[in-house]
Amino acid sequence: MTQVSDSDTASEPTRTSTQLLRSSINFLHIVLMVTAAAAPLVVASTYIPISLGSGAGLATPLTYAATTVILLIFSVGFAQMAKRITSAGAFYTFTAQGLGKPMGLAVGMTIAAAYSMISAAISGGFGYFTSALLANHFGVQVPWYWCSIAALALMFVISYFRVTFTARILAVLLTLEVLVVFVVCVFTIGKGGAEGQMPAAFNPAEWAVAPAVGIGFFLAFWSWIGFETTAIYGEETKDPKESVPRATYIAVTTLGVFYTFAAYAAVVGFGSNAPDQANTLVGDYYFVLADTYTWHFVRTAMDFLVISGFFACAFAFHNNAARYFFSLGRDAILPRVLGRTHHVHKSPHIAAGVQAMIAIITVALFAFGGADPLLHLGTWLPIFSTLSVILVQLLVSLAVIGYFNRVGRFSYADYWKTLIAPSVGALAQLAIIVLLIGNLTFLAGADALVVKLIPLYVAVIALGGFGYALWLKRAAPQRFAAIGRLHDEEMMEAFPDE
Repeated sequence: MTQVSDSDTASEPTRTSTQLLRSSINFLHIVLMVTAAAAPLVVASTYIPISLGSGAGLATPLTYAATTVILLIFSVGFAQMAKRITSAGAFYTFTAQGLGKPMGLAVGMTIAAAYSMISAAISGGFGYFTSALLANHFGVQVPWYWCSIAALALMFVISYFRVTFTARILAVLLTLEVLVVFVVCVFTIGKGGAEGQMPAAFNPAEWAVAPAVGIGFFLAFWSWIGFETTAIYGEETKDPKESVPRATYIAVTTLGVFYTFAAYAAVVGFGSNAPDQANTLVGDYYFVLADTYTWHFVRTAMDFLVISGFFACAFAFHNNAARYFFSLGRDAILPRVLGRTHHVHKSPHIAAGVQAMIAIITVALFAFGGADPLLHLGTWLPIFSTLSVILVQLLVSLAVIGYFNRVGRFSYADYWKTLIAPSVGALAQLAIIVLLIGNLTFLAGADALVVKLIPLYVAVIALGGFGYALWLKRAAPQRFAAIGRLHDEEMMEAFPDE
């Protein structure tokens, strides 16, 4: 008897931790981390000008306002799931509970790949602008890929520690990033821009004369990628059943107001000539607005803060990917070692290290192939990631319906929240997928075969996850049973006094 007890005491579960740091962050921390993932300065300086010139035209502010409403409708069903299911696996766990384990694993593999690649992609933008800043302001020549790799290594170091450390870093970077854009927008609108206020920016008739309203809506949806990650931090959040849904609504609404305000300032800045100026200036659009309507030091600050914006965005997705790898490892779908957390900090440090290595190798491969950090790494991978995330959101909307078909609905409000709203959300995601695929080569800026095959890559990963689950069902029933399992009860047992 004594020998058995000693063996049990020395068993692996007592030597390793698989629990994240419970009750370590609040809903405000989640909002900050999710907003950082959405990269407001990157959206303002890149996506809004492209939409002005080649997408929704003068109706770009209205397009962002309409997208806010659509995503709020999607969030209704998402929030109902978050109130009932708390898991670092988020979409993966939601779908497994609502549509079955094979579909859940398909979603898990797809979203993990999406977030992993978008971290690498955004680090390409960081490397490009950091290399340019070092050359222009300090006369130091450093290739972009070394800047990107250094940033990814730093992301791992920071994510090794407690999640609250991550939240504080992102909070500082985000505050500065939003502040500088807000200053430019306030002064542009306050001074009346080129032709005074532009009420036409909210006139639906402008959609009829827009260059390509479909592209405008796609870019708007693209601007929100990352908002859905509120649920990822549920296990580390105080009162997740309330905090996660509230953080989701606040993040979507805050970003929507900010983007609509920034897009309106962009229109006012150049008036009716805004689309032509956007086509000419593109990435310099907001920098010219800063020079025209504010002071030169604001423009200089933007040169530095666009770098912090790229870092914050890449870092947020680094953490998102790490938590999906952690969740899949904890469920023994991927190697179990990924499901371990640091014995002191309770961070998914091994999963974070693996994610950093994946991103570094991806950057190195693009650099070795002579790729441009913005046109190739910074465009092709985000398109892959965006298509993956939108497909996952569509499946999650269906999962909400499936889950509540099983557990039941008890009022008219329940039907709205868990049937009608998710149905509308699913249709909206489907429409965006069609728009994305139809405008794939334009958005990628290339007609290459590797770009045209992006939908195939997404399909292969999703079907691979689905097929892997079916194989596990036959070959390893216990591992199949662990797909998308709920860890709430285990957490309560591990921390009975909290």
